[in-house]
Amino acid sequence: MLDLSGRIALVTGAGPNIGRAIAATLAKAGATVLCNDVKPEIAEAAAKAVADSGKAFPLAFDITDPNLVERSVEEASRRHGAIDILVNNAGVTVPKSLLTISIEEWRLVTRTIQEGAFLCSRAVAKRLIDAKRPGAIVNIASTTGHRGRKNAIAYATAKGGILNFTRALAIEMAPYGIRVNSVSPTKTGASVGAIEAAGARSFDEIPLGRLGQPQDHANAVLFLVSDAASFITGIDIRVDGGTLATWGTRSQPDAGRT
Repeated sequence: MLDLSGRIALVTGAGPNIGRAIAATLAKAGATVLCNDVKPEIAEAAAKAVADSGKAFPLAFDITDPNLVERSVEEASRRHGAIDILVNNAGVTVPKSLLTISIEEWRLVTRTIQEGAFLCSRAVAKRLIDAKRPGAIVNIASTTGHRGRKNAIAYATAKGGILNFTRALAIEMAPYGIRVNSVSPTKTGASVGAIEAAGARSFDEIPLGRLGQPQDHANAVLFLVSDAASFITGIDIRVDGGTLATWGTRSQPDAGRT
């Protein structure tokens, strides 16, 4: 069992699905977990659920508001101790194309995913650097960030940006002992925003023959923030059942032809 005893972790978007599993897994490993959501009732429900696995507290704030991010991270650090693990998981999607999405919808997606990760990373990293403490940041990317997808122009753009944000931030933070990595899930449970119900999602494109489970991604995050990954930074772990290893042979009738 990887041990996170004495560590303080902030997980954004800790509501049901991947964020909840990450928070619970880190708590079970011994970390004190701060469960974030923009809605206080969701943050509180997450902390209550995660408390079954370990120590957890709600931390509700809007990750796209620079002042709220700074104030919330500072207050949480005073109350619980220095945050040395950050998981930028919060995300939202609007399933529209270039010609149908509004600028407001575009900004909602890109601000939540990209600006939220930027602001939370900056707030946590500044305090770690000032305190001369090491730390670990994990950004939740997506297989959609590695390739195009119809009716996902904002989400694909934002998640693609998260992949390079991870690499750039890893280089900047390396001198301070702060490791930065990402995890790319494939289809897991219900879709972001519950656009598709879990039971209605196809997994034909996934070579391992099933949808991802939240615990699959939580296990990867746990490894990356632990001392077992102390020499790993700037990489993306694709927890995708082989999705990105193929162009979709399982659903292509002529896949055997060269």
